[in-house]
Amino acid sequence: MKFLVVTDLHYSDKPWGANNRYHEKSVEKVRYAIENYSEGCEFIACLGDIADSFEGYKPQKQGLKEFCDAVAEYGIPLYATFGNHDTAMDKRDFIEMTGMKGRYYSFETPEYLCLMLDSCMNFKDKPYPEQEIRWAECFIDDEQLDWMKNEIENSLKPVVIFTHVMVEPGAEDHTLLNSSELTDILFANEEKIAAFFCGHYHFGQATRLGNIPYVTFKALCMGEAVTCAVVEINKNGVTVTGYGDEDSVSFKR
Repeated sequence: MKFLVVTDLHYSDKPWGANNRYHEKSVEKVRYAIENYSEGCEFIACLGDIADSFEGYKPQKQGLKEFCDAVAEYGIPLYATFGNHDTAMDKRDFIEMTGMKGRYYSFETPEYLCLMLDSCMNFKDKPYPEQEIRWAECFIDDEQLDWMKNEIENSLKPVVIFTHVMVEPGAEDHTLLNSSELTDILFANEEKIAAFFCGHYHFGQATRLGNIPYVTFKALCMGEAVTCAVVEINKNGVTVTGYGDEDSVSFKR
């Protein structure tokens, strides 16, 4: 399986901002990444924080539409997941615009089962929040954890998991509040998990969760480089080829 990954675009027409974020260049960067790095890729995985909502600048929905329209021009399937900033708009609108099958969902390739998780929740009784969530207080709900466990246990294929918020405690305020509940499921099914991928922490990291390859991708919006990655997974392991400021890394089985 081979695919292109982008994350944390924070797209807007707001000019260069704090923390070296080039918001206005993100869709242009995505086009460049697809045109130059996507050969042979089965799909594009976007791991959240696609468009930002800034008072006085273009509406978030407009920014999201511009991203989706740009990707659609290339005819490569897009699989997205929520970022915390994406919740400034109604999650149901985000689902419809990006073509997601639900706030969490699965899809299959010939060799793998892929799970796209909704890691952007602050309240158990509000899966569809009324305002943008607090980014440092995210968790995954029990309903979704039960679904994930069932999907993994019943899959006849190796499983690849995507989310926005981190699981590995590398940057504490960027980590799921209930990460231990998720990792308990992962470790109980370690032999079936091919890899785990996320975004959210703009500076990235690559390590292992037990024996599971685990990569947090760097933010596309940071700096002027086209920061993205092409991931290849096969029976021998996982290879991440980084572009721009993204690091390249490989994990052997």
